[in-house]
Amino acid sequence: MKYITYFHIFLVVTVVFLIGCGETEEREPIIPVVTLEFVGYTDTENAQFSTTVKPNTKELPILVVFTSEGKEPFHVWNVHKRGPITQMFTVPLDTSVSWEVSIIPYTDGIYKEYPLGISGISVETLSEYVLGDTSRAITTPLETSVENEIEIPEGMVLIPEGEFQMGSDVEENEKPVHTVYVDAFYIDIHEVTVGEYTRFVRETGLNPLPPWASERSPTDKHPVVGVSWHDAMAYAKWANKRLPTEAEWEKAARGGLSGVKYPWGNTDPDGTQCNYADKHTADLVWNFDGVEQRITWADEDVDDGYIFNAPVGSFLPNPFGLYDMAGNVWEWCLDEYIEDFYTNSPRENPIAGMDIVDIIDKSLSITTPRTSRGGSYASASSEMRSAQRHGIYPRREYYNVGFRCVKPVKRELKRVN
Repeated sequence: MKYITYFHIFLVVTVVFLIGCGETEEREPIIPVVTLEFVGYTDTENAQFSTTVKPNTKELPILVVFTSEGKEPFHVWNVHKRGPITQMFTVPLDTSVSWEVSIIPYTDGIYKEYPLGISGISVETLSEYVLGDTSRAITTPLETSVENEIEIPEGMVLIPEGEFQMGSDVEENEKPVHTVYVDAFYIDIHEVTVGEYTRFVRETGLNPLPPWASERSPTDKHPVVGVSWHDAMAYAKWANKRLPTEAEWEKAARGGLSGVKYPWGNTDPDGTQCNYADKHTADLVWNFDGVEQRITWADEDVDDGYIFNAPVGSFLPNPFGLYDMAGNVWEWCLDEYIEDFYTNSPRENPIAGMDIVDIIDKSLSITTPRTSRGGSYASASSEMRSAQRHGIYPRREYYNVGFRCVKPVKRELKRVN
């Protein structure tokens, strides 16, 4: 393969569609714009792109799916904000890249995606494509009417229902890799912050933070730590949410990417993607259940910019728009931690231990270990993997364990045309 020198390329594909609330009501067109900017070559075999999406002004969820030569998607982006939002991804040269844009309503109580337009380019001929005839860009209008728009709760992202590959072949408790179907749900964009948890304590008088929690999370923008699983459950109930199941958490962490180790892909952590055990952490002494030990697993050649917990959102989000799904703090999940659960895991909406209703109803009496996910500022790079799982007793409180919440999707959107 011949080496191609660095250059910048811009490609704009505009997909137009109309949204109405009834057959007689007219609305202004909602016009999401997908812009691909060629950034450069990461090596002689791969090209990197910056993708910007300017979604609709009414925040109806937009799904952009990128595939290569008809294979499984390598980059899935669920866009929900008004703003322009940018993501990066890398593709091999000599392959065809295509993308599909969809709106995401419900139809008769069933979650479906309505394709709006498909286009594609060849990376090998990208220069000719972009700098030459731009008339090859495809615009496909689609008229759709719905009774109500989906209202995404503030500070959350819609995760589409569907299947994904859960687990890995790395650790025994992550085996086997298996297909899991999960219903659609909303999940917090960030880990719950000190400021958000403090408001809960102020309004309820419940579960105040231990004094030492501020040593690792000193501001309202830092992730809350020093919270037990019971504390997290109480907060979630107050917020009219709940903790995620393991399956929900892992699907969200993977961001729609298939066959990758980390929320951002297969590139090992280098200090730019997440907050984990770097050169700053190497000097720390870790007190684990009363036993002091030096963090010998730290990557002393890396500087991620933080000694302890970083303010939420300090690193780039994953393709679903979620921050800190790897590193910063471990995150409590709803499930009981069962080491070999995957050997008998149900295919649809799996959860270990009791079902969701029973776990919530009986939470105060639960003493069995709960699953934690995501790794922390004190974790090794291998623990940044999306499949990594640990068990922690529910009454334990740590410097590096926090949580985020989820919320089931109400099926209230109906297609009427």
